Amino acid sequence: MPSLLRLLAVVALLVPSMAASVVAAQESPSRTGARRAGVDVLHYEFRVDFPARAFPETIHFAATTTAVRRDASWLSLDLTSAMRVDSTRVNGVRVPFTRPGDSVRVALPSGRNDTVRVAVFYRGLPTDGLIVRRDSVLGWTAFGDNFPDRARQWLATVDHPSDKALVDWIVRAPSTHRVIANGELVEETPESGPANSPLVRTHWRTVRPIYTGLMVIGVSPFAVLELGDTACGLAEGAGCVRQSVWTSPGRRAAMPGSFARAGDIVAFFSTLVGPFPYEKLAHVASSTRFGGMENAGAIFYDERLFTPGSPGESLIAHETAHQWFGDAVTEREWPHVWLSEGFATYFAALWIEHAHGDSAFLADMRSIRTRTLKSPITGEKAVIDTTLDDLSRVLNTNVYEKAGFTLHMLRREIGDSAFFRGIRAYYAAHRHGNALTGDLQRAFERTSSRQLDWFFEQWMRRPGFADVDASWSWNEKARQLRVTIRQGARFAPYRLSVAVDVTTASGLVKRVRITVPARHTSTITVPIALAAKPRVVTFDGDVSLLGVPRQ
Repeated sequence: MPSLLRLLAVVALLVPSMAASVVAAQESPSRTGARRAGVDVLHYEFRVDFPARAFPETIHFAATTTAVRRDASWLSLDLTSAMRVDSTRVNGVRVPFTRPGDSVRVALPSGRNDTVRVAVFYRGLPTDGLIVRRDSVLGWTAFGDNFPDRARQWLATVDHPSDKALVDWIVRAPSTHRVIANGELVEETPESGPANSPLVRTHWRTVRPIYTGLMVIGVSPFAVLELGDTACGLAEGAGCVRQSVWTSPGRRAAMPGSFARAGDIVAFFSTLVGPFPYEKLAHVASSTRFGGMENAGAIFYDERLFTPGSPGESLIAHETAHQWFGDAVTEREWPHVWLSEGFATYFAALWIEHAHGDSAFLADMRSIRTRTLKSPITGEKAVIDTTLDDLSRVLNTNVYEKAGFTLHMLRREIGDSAFFRGIRAYYAAHRHGNALTGDLQRAFERTSSRQLDWFFEQWMRRPGFADVDASWSWNEKARQLRVTIRQGARFAPYRLSVAVDVTTASGLVKRVRITVPARHTSTITVPIALAAKPRVVTFDGDVSLLGVPRQ
């Protein structure tokens, strides 16, 4: 159980970001659940006991939730009906419970505006959420894989991103295995199990609140490669960011590979956004349905990627960027998941720009744009999808590529200074809390001194992209270059900011940015002084238009 001081510190940490989002919380009603009315979870303690057997056919769990309740007379925790609940306790006293659907409903004693501790004791072998697999070489492995709402498959929680909490993991497993989890390592202590079987009790503890989709353990006969102290002076806590790679003994020889850049990646994002938010960063070969999963302080990658040259820098940068966006600042409601995935997509591209130069960056942006334009969902759904009612469909090219490219367009629209100051202000205001799109919009409006409703409305809240036909003409008498932009054949016209590259008669290339109104046809005089007809006029040379101009 956390100390009262730690709990109060978490409450104080969350209050500013909660207050800043009161208005924005109503901007997009969600059909995918929400926090429990009258209850705010502060801390989870999960005790997980793996038997010392060839394969753990039954795992025993004890999940203790510490929460502030205002006037609730019961607490409903998400937990699949496949888990067998043996008993529940409130503040140490055994109490009755019911099992309506995939939940545990526990009666609370009379009272209000107090703190309660609800413990659920249960057992079973999860078929999802905690992926337990036989392995011909390693015996067996177990890895948490909770995103988006699969923590309930093995953990009794309020399984929604809006209610973040501290977590303690206390795991007993055979001495042949090691345990990785969120947070900082408190202990690894040998113990004796039944028939004197050798076990190890491992305790990990977070000092920053996270949401349930990120709360994980990995249990395997790991080989660990220490990457050492990285990003020194750039951690939220004192000192450096300790990084490591956890993989199987057979794959250990292929490391560190691209993980050799892990320290540089953390340092770059820490400088760009804010100090690294967690206690350490482990990169783990695991069983996950995703290529990578950004669990706070313990990124899980598909174990099949751990080969020479893989995982690549882009994937490592993407998952590392999530430590700030998605983990430390978490979307309050699922329709705003782009605040996680769009940021990680664009920040992986920013790493490429930083590490490999402008040409590599523009090539990456072209690839992101191509995937967006080819995806059917781009024309069917908005990035902020208020119709979302099935979390198996929460991830798509809209929330990755279209959202990432939209951040790129916004950067070009308001300029680098206002853009990155807005990013830092948004992160600082909502760090270790939650946010919605309106919170980000207001941060950019403050740093750019511009009203941006039109931008977020057209790119985030309606489907489609700019279907543009561009041409140019030269007025010899007036010495003026004019461009004509036609749009709206597939989707309603957009207000656009378009780069125009003009190659002069002498061969000099000049870039000018023009604003195109949301009209079907616009003819614009380009604000550039020219003595003669230009040789070439090229549109969107900086790859910042979601749509490829026909010219």
